[in-house]
Amino acid sequence: MEEIVEVIGVEHLKVILSGLTPEDIVKPAYENWLAGIRTGHTILNLETGRVSGLGIEFNQLPLADDIYIELFTIESHEEPIDEEEFFSESEYEEFLDFSSSDPSEYVPDIITEFCQIKGIDEDKRKIGLLAYNFEKEEQANYNMWESAILNKYYDAIYEDHNPFMFSQNSY
Repeated sequence: MEEIVEVIGVEHLKVILSGLTPEDIVKPAYENWLAGIRTGHTILNLETGRVSGLGIEFNQLPLADDIYIELFTIESHEEPIDEEEFFSESEYEEFLDFSSSDPSEYVPDIITEFCQIKGIDEDKRKIGLLAYNFEKEEQANYNMWESAILNKYYDAIYEDHNPFMFSQNSY
């Protein structure tokens, strides 16, 4: 017996997408990402219409029960924001002085340590930069971005979906 699953419609999906800010899209992925260990995804559940984060570790399978599409991903092996982009010009110069003060001691979380000393909210700034980059690079042409998401939607709900193939009945 085939299980019937009810998913949100295309118009509902478009309403959800249009209501999301770039921060709404990148933050769940960032919060579920762990450098070198876990890929962070922002997903949209097609049954509930809810946007949430999902962290998937290497060789781990995603949830089979949920029907969802990915809106944004940070791979486990990538560093989404580099030091030069993270800091202002003056902060970066201070950071370089700070990080080279004791070359014999390697501190993996030296950015975090520097941020704590300077009172910088590291996560908030990284999320802000990710959102800015996402808006500039992914959503620069909103219609193309939305079309890519709609194709993921159709792929998820129709096993044999091909947006460029017309059925015999479509004439």
